[in-house]
Order: sequence, then structure tokens, then C-alpha cells
Amino acid sequence: THAPTHASGSGSGSGSEGLAPAPAGADPLTAFMPEHMARWVRARHQASGQDQVPDAPDRATLARWYKDFDALIATARSSPAARAEVERAVGVHLDPPPAKLPAFSTVCGALHATCYDARLAAARLGAQDAPPLLERIGHLRHWLATAGRSTTWPAAPLAPPPAPEAVEALLTLPDSFTTEQVRTLFCALFGVERGPSVPGVRERFGDDRIREALLAYLKTGARPLRAAVSDELDAA
Repeated sequence: THAPTHASGSGSGSGSEGLAPAPAGADPLTAFMPEHMARWVRARHQASGQDQVPDAPDRATLARWYKDFDALIATARSSPAARAEVERAVGVHLDPPPAKLPAFSTVCGALHATCYDARLAAARLGAQDAPPLLERIGHLRHWLATAGRSTTWPAAPLAPPPAPEAVEALLTLPDSFTTEQVRTLFCALFGVERGPSVPGVRERFGDDRIREALLAYLKTGARPLRAAVSDELDAA
């Protein structure tokens, strides 16, 4: 079962607050990571003689960069000597060393769960006002909206339509959902069987808007909440 989270659910904020694409003339990688991390990525590739760095990395590549960079920064917390070595590698003064940030997959998971709402993803990760975390969320949300769009749940093939009577049974929006009810809810609202979380959807849109969307699906087959999520990603 999935317990809901009862928030205001007004849906008035798009949750698209974050970092804009890299400005003209900037390193394209800075759309997906901090500038000092982009410098480190390019320097590492140059030193190793690897092929040209992709400006629009796929998931495996970007996840690897974040994992290796986080490991590098972690060494800065182990000793002053290690910190000095890292500072030379990334070109940034690290005194005091930065706090540990959630991993690439954790941040992406929070964004998937909350329908790509940066504000709700930050709350889910336990820090709504930590600039380094907000920066990471903004970068990875922008990647999901652009180079990583194929990894988002709206990009998944459409699931088979749910039975109308199963959708009608959800109009009461119970406090908890069975696994089959979750599948029905997501198929009706978004056309996918998996992707967001029930609490994330309720926090993002609110029960009244969800009920209206279910009724719209039953009446015409429309999926207004899916359209809203896709439009917000398109706007990134």
C-alpha cells in the first residue's frame, strides 16, 4: 500500500525553479553540473586521452561523472593534504569542505517521484534551503528535461488503458492504495504503470485536481496532468 501525503496540493507552483540552460559561450556541460565539475570532467578526459567529452551526456555517462566527482570531493574531507590535491584538480577553494550531497540516482529518483517538481524534490530529500542541493536538483532536472528526457517516465511507452470501472472506484481517493490501484491510477492519469509516487502526485496536484483529471479521462480519455508535466519539462 501507499500512504498519501496530504499537502495543500494547489498546484500553483510549477516546481520548475532551477538553473537555466548554460548561457551562450559557456561550457555546455554547465547546464548539467557546476562549472568546477565541468572543468574537472574535461581535464580528466584530456589527461586520460579519452574521446571528446559529450556535451549532452547519456544517463550512464552523467551518473558515472557524478559518482566519481562525489568520491573525489569526499577525499577533501579526509585530510588537508587530500583537500589541497582536490583543490588543484577542480580549481575551487574547499575550506571548509562541502557537505555530502545526495547521489545522482537519489536526486533523479526524487524528481521522478514528484513529477519533476524541484521544490517538492528538495523537500523529499530533506533540505529545501541548502544552495548546493538546490543547485544539484536544478542541474539534474534540466538534464531530465533535455538530454535525459528519454529516461523520464512520460517518455515510456503508453500502458494499456485501465478498465473504466476500476478508474471510477478511485474517485473517492482512498487514504491508501493497493498495488493494482496504483497501477490503475497512474495509467489513467499519465498513461504509465510506474513512474511517480502516489504521495508525490498528491503533493504536486492535490486531490481535487486529481479527481478532476480522473473524470476527464473517463469522459474523453484526456490526461491533463500528464500534459502539465510534459509541458513543464518542455519549458526547461
